[in-house]
Amino acid sequence: MFNSSLLTAMKSAAQKLNTPFRREVGVILVISIIAFWFAQHYDFFEELVEVSRDYEHYELDELFILLKIAGIGLIVIIYRHSLYLKQEIMRREEAETKILKMAFYDSLTGLANRNLCHDRLEHILAHSERQQTQSAVLFIDLDNFKEINDNQGHTYGDEVLKQVSTRMNGILRSEDTLSRFAGDEFVILLDSVKSITDISILAKRLLAQAALPYTINGKDMTISLSIGIALFPTDSTDPDELINQADTAMYHAKSEGKNTYRFFSKALDEEAKRTILIRSHLRKALEKKEFSLVYQPIIDSKNKQLKGAEALIRWNNPILGEVSPVVFIPIAEETGLIAEIGRWVLDKACQQNKQWQLSGYQPIVMSVNMSARQLQNDTVVQDVEYYLQTHKLAPKYLELELTETTVMQDIDSAIKRLKQLKQLGITLALDDFGTGYSSMSYLRKLKPNRLKIDRSFIKNTPDNVEDTITTEAIIALANNLKLKITAEGVETAEQLKFIEATLCDSVQGFYFSKPLTPHDFFEYLASTQAALINSDSTPIKPVGNNLTTGQQEA
Repeated sequence: MFNSSLLTAMKSAAQKLNTPFRREVGVILVISIIAFWFAQHYDFFEELVEVSRDYEHYELDELFILLKIAGIGLIVIIYRHSLYLKQEIMRREEAETKILKMAFYDSLTGLANRNLCHDRLEHILAHSERQQTQSAVLFIDLDNFKEINDNQGHTYGDEVLKQVSTRMNGILRSEDTLSRFAGDEFVILLDSVKSITDISILAKRLLAQAALPYTINGKDMTISLSIGIALFPTDSTDPDELINQADTAMYHAKSEGKNTYRFFSKALDEEAKRTILIRSHLRKALEKKEFSLVYQPIIDSKNKQLKGAEALIRWNNPILGEVSPVVFIPIAEETGLIAEIGRWVLDKACQQNKQWQLSGYQPIVMSVNMSARQLQNDTVVQDVEYYLQTHKLAPKYLELELTETTVMQDIDSAIKRLKQLKQLGITLALDDFGTGYSSMSYLRKLKPNRLKIDRSFIKNTPDNVEDTITTEAIIALANNLKLKITAEGVETAEQLKFIEATLCDSVQGFYFSKPLTPHDFFEYLASTQAALINSDSTPIKPVGNNLTTGQQEA
């Protein structure tokens, strides 16, 4: 397929480029025919002799010298013309080579492009079928490359692509093909692979090489890869389907934490189809009012009084049913819908908290999660201020929760935005602390008001010695920095007893309550707080919600 495509392109180029040359050949042939006709009908030597006799002042030898000079001049002209033709042919060959390179190679990295990748894949599959061997397609994507482009610029990003491609190319065999498929996506074609173990070894080498530090424009940086792998003939015999399967496996690698590789399987295919279905329904979920909020109580660890609530989003679709936030939140972030969804959550959470206050209950702090996309949005500060003013909610009753990973994607920008947010009067919490960078230097720069210890540590306390020591160390660190602390995921009396013995000021988890609908939380308020409503006042009905008590925490 590749040879035929190349031959067709060369023929087409030759037809276009050879037209002037054919004209030149035609002119030479016409002149040659005319000269031959004159040579047959006239005796030029006798004519010269006659001229010499008629004009005695013209000597015959002088005429011959004149003819020689004219001949030499003609030879010089022909030679110069031949040089010109040679240069023209070389120029056209270079132009043809450039055209072919543009058609089949990537201009930035010099690697095979998508078109050449498809041609070579068809050739490799045909060869593997004849030889009864196994081939593989590796679909590679650079993790968080968009942030590099956005923060450092496209020129910096281009240099990253070139250096990464050079490293990967240095690992491959001569018979393998590395192509730049699109943007920050690469495809590797492996011909005649002996075993899956060999493919795994290669994938690990690619990950290790890519993870080594880069120095670009005087700046040090690191990057990781996510790799998906599909096999011929095990997974498919169709070139396009193999690429799609490898792409599916790559996204699965990303969903499992990135910087890893995964092989395609039928289960992954089903999951990918469901992801596509979720993505399509997610785009209209806000419009169709399919989202709702539930609220999990946050309890003072000393006096066991209600002091706050965390707003958690839920999605109930008529076709998909109840979709877990663990599933749809990453898809929303990937598609960019998370910004719009985040604003909706902030709006409803502020509205609900104010309504509880207007119902006469003691004010509590509402915690709302914020994604990396929201934090990077230029209008995030204005959005928060707008919803506080719209619902007349005092800023001290709103707390924004951000994960370490969210903040670290662009630390300088995050510090600036967080400072602006704190100036509004709200509080900031660093969520899932202990699972990310957990650096004291970053804590000092970010200056959060609260740390939330991840439930993965609380889950095994106090039985697990390592988790117990880690939890105590986090609490001690927060205390030294004069930060408030919330322990997430408290489910047993033993865990609560352990937390009570520390300086942790608040707890959250199933031991006290699962996430509650607005109506159920309203009743929870009534049972835990002394109502301040006058006997003639009427409570305001909470914001509608279609979920029941017992939804899982997310």
